[in-house]
Amino acid sequence: MKIEGQKFAVSKSLMVVIAAFILLLIGGGILFSGCTVIPPGYVGIKVNLSGGNRGVEHYPILTGRQFYNPVNERIYEYPVFLQTVVWTKDLREGESVDQSITFNSVEGAVVNVDVSLSYAFIPDKVPAVFVEFRRTPQEITDTYMRSKVRDAFSRVASTMPVNDIYGAKKQELLSKVKDDLIRELEPKGFRIDTVSMVGNPRLDQNVVTSINQAIQAQQDAQRAQNKVAQVEAEARQKVAEADGEAQKIKTIAEAQATANERLTKSLTPQLVQYEALQKWDGKMPQVTGSGGMPFIQLQGMGGGK
Repeated sequence: MKIEGQKFAVSKSLMVVIAAFILLLIGGGILFSGCTVIPPGYVGIKVNLSGGNRGVEHYPILTGRQFYNPVNERIYEYPVFLQTVVWTKDLREGESVDQSITFNSVEGAVVNVDVSLSYAFIPDKVPAVFVEFRRTPQEITDTYMRSKVRDAFSRVASTMPVNDIYGAKKQELLSKVKDDLIRELEPKGFRIDTVSMVGNPRLDQNVVTSINQAIQAQQDAQRAQNKVAQVEAEARQKVAEADGEAQKIKTIAEAQATANERLTKSLTPQLVQYEALQKWDGKMPQVTGSGGMPFIQLQGMGGGK
C-alpha cells in the first residue's frame, strides 16, 4: 500500500509539473505573440526594437489582421485617405491656440489668413516618413506640415503686391503655394490635394483703407471711361442717323429726277392732245382765241387732211 501511495504522489506531482509547463507555454505564447487589425484606409509599419534588424521594415503592412512580437516589435498605423486640417485664428475651432498663418507682401504689409490644407500620406513612402520624423501623423500635421505651408505662403507672397493678395489674384497666390508644396513635399511622401483660405485675409486697418481708396479710384476712372465711351457712341449714332437721312433724301431726289426725265421723254404732242381730250367735257369755251377750236387738229381725224 505504501508503494502504491508513493506512485500516486509521483503521478500527482508530474501532473502538476505538466500543467505548469502548459501554462508557461500558453503564457509565453501570449507574451511573445501579438495581433492587431489594420483598418481600411490605413497602412501599418512594423518597427523592430531590438536585435540585428532594428528599425523599420522595408514595406508597409497592408490592411487586415497582423501578428507581431509585442516584446520587441511595434506596429504604427498611418492614414492614407485624404484628410483636411484647418489652421485658424478662432480659438473655438480646432486647437485652443492661434494657428493661423502670417506672411508679408512685396511691400512688407503683414497679412494673416486662416488656411485649410487637404493632403494624404503616400502609402509606399510611409516607412520613410516614419524613419525621418519619428512622430505620429497628428504631430506631423500640426508641426511639420503647418511650417511648410507657412514657408510656402511667405515665399510666394513676397513677390506679390498686397492689393493682388487681397483682391483679384488671391487664387493665383493659392495656386502657386500649392505648386510650391507639391515640389517640396511629394518626394517626401505627402500628396497635396488642395490649399485654400478660410475667409478673407486679415490686414492692418490702414492698409485696408488704402486698398479701398485705390479700388474706389479705379472704379471712378472706369465709370468716367465708360461715360466717354457712351458719349462717343451716341455721337457716332447721331452722325450715322444724319448720314442715313441725307442718303435717303439723295435717293428720293435721284429717283424723282429719273422719273421726271422719263416722263419728259415720254411726252409727245399727240399724247398731250389725247390727255386733254380725255379730260374735256364736250362744252365749247365761251371765249376762244381767233375763233378756233381749243384743240389741235389731229392727223387722220374728221376725214380731211
